[in-house]
Amino acid sequence: MSKKKLDVSTITNELRGQSVYFPQKQEEEVIKPEAPLSPPAQPISDSLQASKHSSNLASKHASTLALSTEMIEFIRKIVKNPGKEDVLYIRLTKEEKDKLADVSYTYKRQGMKTSDNEVVRIAINALLEDYKANGETSLLATILASLHA
Repeated sequence: MSKKKLDVSTITNELRGQSVYFPQKQEEEVIKPEAPLSPPAQPISDSLQASKHSSNLASKHASTLALSTEMIEFIRKIVKNPGKEDVLYIRLTKEEKDKLADVSYTYKRQGMKTSDNEVVRIAINALLEDYKANGETSLLATILASLHA
């Protein structure tokens, strides 16, 4: 009977704090200026360019999205109350489900009991609060505009 060999490199990385989803910040971070966008080698259709532009705006907005202490407390109170009223089923790709499971697992490994449901509820409430605060410039509105362009 042969034993399967366990790849411990991924486990070791998680234990050393080198998680893919929660990297530790280095003490000296050097901020590199963004390189100017070079013109594409081939002409791209207007709708594709608009989609890429919207996607870039969404990415920049997402990176600058900062939740205030009041908003964090508001979302915490909502998620703390178990959602038992209505059920919402969503379809996820395998990759989305795997990423969600990775986030939940990482927090569990750090001693913080959580679930996929809790992570999704936090994400939904953060997205809705951003939309309420920023309207058409919110991450939700920007991505929806890009999807339906």
